[in-house]
Amino acid sequence: MEYAGGQEPARAAHHLVPTEHFDALAAGRGDAGAVRFLSTTEYSRRLLLLRALLDGAARTPGALGPLPSPDSAWDALAAAQERAPEEFRELLLHPQVGAWLAYGLRRLHHTAWGDGPLWTDLGQLFALCAAASVRAGLPLRTTVPLRDGAVMFPALGLARLPGRPRWATAEVTVEAGRLTVEPHREAVGPPRGGPGGDAPGWLALRRLRAPVAGRTARVWLDDLDPYRGLSRTLPPERLAPERAARWEEGFGQALAVLEECDLEAAGALAEGLRSLTAVPGPPGGAVRSVSSDDAFGGLLLSPPPDPVAFAVALVHEFQHNKLGALIHLLTLERDDGRARHHAPWRNDPRPLSGLLQGAYAFLGITEFRSRHLDRVERAGRAAAEFEFALSRRQTREAVRGLAADPALTAHGRRFVAGMAARLDRWEGDVRVRPGVEAWAALAATDHRTEWRLRHLAPSPADVRALARSHLAGLAPHRVAAPALAPDPDTPWSHPRTRLIRRLLAPSPGAEPPCPADLALLSGDPAAVAAYTRLLAEDPESPEAWTGLVLALATTVPATRPLLHRPELLRALHRELRSVPPDRLARWLTGAVRRNG
Repeated sequence: MEYAGGQEPARAAHHLVPTEHFDALAAGRGDAGAVRFLSTTEYSRRLLLLRALLDGAARTPGALGPLPSPDSAWDALAAAQERAPEEFRELLLHPQVGAWLAYGLRRLHHTAWGDGPLWTDLGQLFALCAAASVRAGLPLRTTVPLRDGAVMFPALGLARLPGRPRWATAEVTVEAGRLTVEPHREAVGPPRGGPGGDAPGWLALRRLRAPVAGRTARVWLDDLDPYRGLSRTLPPERLAPERAARWEEGFGQALAVLEECDLEAAGALAEGLRSLTAVPGPPGGAVRSVSSDDAFGGLLLSPPPDPVAFAVALVHEFQHNKLGALIHLLTLERDDGRARHHAPWRNDPRPLSGLLQGAYAFLGITEFRSRHLDRVERAGRAAAEFEFALSRRQTREAVRGLAADPALTAHGRRFVAGMAARLDRWEGDVRVRPGVEAWAALAATDHRTEWRLRHLAPSPADVRALARSHLAGLAPHRVAAPALAPDPDTPWSHPRTRLIRRLLAPSPGAEPPCPADLALLSGDPAAVAAYTRLLAEDPESPEAWTGLVLALATTVPATRPLLHRPELLRALHRELRSVPPDRLARWLTGAVRRNG
């Protein structure tokens, strides 16, 4: 590492993305070699962020409070890098180090607010110095900040000194590769036998280990680091030994599933994944997974119900990891950041960058679903066909939306073209039975229709004019495109997609289905009347309006154009409450057809 302000001029490393890596990544792939390349570029980025944080702290009066100067940290880190460059690289690539660097810089620039003084976050720098010195076998004496009587040493463990003020400091000594906190008082730190175990006042960071692709994947199971929350600090929440054992078992099973389906992807993931943080899941048994481009190689995950769901979550978040690292190197879009796109797997409107990330994640999921499909036992085959068909449809829709957006750069257009080419491989895939394919198409249309109902608003003047035309017995006229009016608060339950999954994979004790939804999935024309009755009870229900539009499109083909403007039907019904919704739909179809 070289100080940019020193006498010797700084040398900048330029990374050129090899064509073979770019094309492989664009197709949703990328082997272990491509991931190693991304790790190298992320290491360069971490060095730049570290220098920026040190410079920012030096320019900000009081930024480090009672802690040592930035220069002492730089000297310690430079010495560790020189003595043990690979160990230093691995430490700096630890996902929580990346999350901390980004968080600390945001605090310096007043775009993030912490729960303590600035020095309590920036001072994590000295804990990093101590961890680097341990790895390099170098001596060090420094001071670290305490947060609620504890300090985390990255990729090492947590020292606890109870009875201290919430924000305090502690002395740290590193000698002969051994770290000791407060050597003249409590003297806590890793046990003498090595840094892998717990000791009084010390909790070691655990690791998940699993064989995969001819190697052993080693991933930190992080329940300690305050920066494991990615965008906010979290208190330590030690997992009980039996829960940690279940995570290791589940991780190994998930990698075995992935390796059986896709050896290249398993090897790439084993190369790049470094940290997993366990978090609570959302209500209803869904899996929650989160990652950040600041923390390459890390993810947050709630307990998956089975190895396949675990593998899907790993693939999903590692796709985000790869794309995030590539975006640090190349500009794929120049958008204004406005949330305006329909993402088929999200309830809310998304900016172009969010749609790109989501589409890329689901491209990886589609790849996995396709490869896994032929390995599913007969009892689960129909459900697996549905998940593959739905993921393929949703990703295709998103990629088409991306390709049509003029904010893509030349690199972005080439990248999206690579995604589209990969999707082309699954067009006409005959492994999905027609009935299952029809349900996947219905589920995808259901989401798009309800999204429009929730987030798009027709012009009030157009709606009033249409109402007057209907009352006068005239044909509907052409109307303007709707405006984006996001509705982020109304709950969205996806009842028909949930029902499809229940019908394909029955589970005991499930709640009885809505008769209207069951009629729709059965192709029963009575679904129209059933949804009309639901709308009489709640004229604003997005779920019932969506169901009605789908039922009409299924049983009255002439009304299919309403799938492109369902928001217009609900808005018009607000003006004409006495007119039955299905009759209004048939009349309105003419206006929607004229609008294309």
